[in-house]
This record gives sequence, C-alpha cells and structure tokens, in this order.
Amino acid sequence: MTALASQEAYALLAADYDRAPNALVSLEQRTLAPLLPPLAGKTVIDVAAGTGRWAAYCSARAARALAIDSCREMLEQSPSPAIQADAACLPLPDYCADLTICAFALGYAPAAFAELARITRPGGTVLVSDVHPEALRRGWTRSFRHNGAVIEVAHERYSLADLHHPALELTHLEEPLLGTPEREIYAHAGRLDLFDEASLLPAIFVGVWIKS
Repeated sequence: MTALASQEAYALLAADYDRAPNALVSLEQRTLAPLLPPLAGKTVIDVAAGTGRWAAYCSARAARALAIDSCREMLEQSPSPAIQADAACLPLPDYCADLTICAFALGYAPAAFAELARITRPGGTVLVSDVHPEALRRGWTRSFRHNGAVIEVAHERYSLADLHHPALELTHLEEPLLGTPEREIYAHAGRLDLFDEASLLPAIFVGVWIKS
C-alpha cells in the first residue's frame, strides 16, 4: 500500500471525487445537515473544503460561503469564491465567520481546530465532522483505490477529547452508525460482505461548538 500526503492524494482523487458514491460522505451529509444553524445572510467558511460540497450547500441557502483547501485540483471543482490555503494557517481575519465547517479533514491537520475557533465570531458556530477516531483505532484506514492500487492518505491520530479550545463550548455530538443508505452504497460497490461488521461501531462523528 502506498502512503501519500493528503494534498498529493487528493490531487489524484479530485476529478472523480464527487462522482463516486461514498458511504461516509452519505452518512455525514444526512447527519450534519440538520445541525446547521439558519444560513440566510450568514458568512460561512468551509475549511479544508475539498470540492466545496458544504460551501455549495450553504450558498444555495442564501449564505455568503467561501471554500478553502490546500489542494488546487480539488478547488478547481469547487464553486467560487475559493482560496488555496493551509487549514492550519488560514489567511483570514479573526471573527470573520458566522459558521465555520470542517469536514473530514482534522485527521490531516489537527492543529486546524484552533484556527476554526479563531476565525469564528463570538456566538458563532463551528461544525466538525471526521472519520471516528475509534473506527481508526480498530483498523479502519483513510485509503482509496487509484489505477488498481490502494493509496493510503497519511494522517495523524487524535481523540475526541483533543478537540478542545477555551473559546469553544461543545453543545452537540453525533456518533452515527452506517445505515440503510450506506448499505446500498456498499452493495453497489460489491462490498456488502463488509457492511455488517462496519456498521457495528460509529463510522464518523459530527460535533457542534459555539464560540464564546
């Protein structure tokens, strides 16, 4: 198995990223969307946005949304406006976001959590999702297939307890299991034999923090 840095790995994935059904993205979409605060007129920063999935979602609901990612190839698939930048060193002023979202990225840059707090205004919301640390501890990997090879994305281990900042209060935490929609994705990929075991433990987490 080849291990690549996240920026290099996602450059390979970019062209087809939104076309291939993804069970974790499916689960996250239906878990995180109901937790979003009212969006109309709000400034939303989608940090480590990839192809700007959440920026597009929020823009469609009358928010002013900005996508930021370190991978140029992923941002080329993203709606405008978009900025190429490191999630751990955002080129944004303090308190500029009503809502800050970081989806499936903290494992690549745990230090970015402090940046999410910095750019969010007092009273604003930080929403984070990722592969559940317990799933990774039990052997799940951040990997994908490309040209017949399995590519592992280099990442750092962390725990939910590590997601702490003095200006952020955790107000809601979801740790969902894979469900029927994801079972269909496994079946379509010919990997239904893996679903039952995979659905026994939380696959992802979604946390909501309020900035004081």
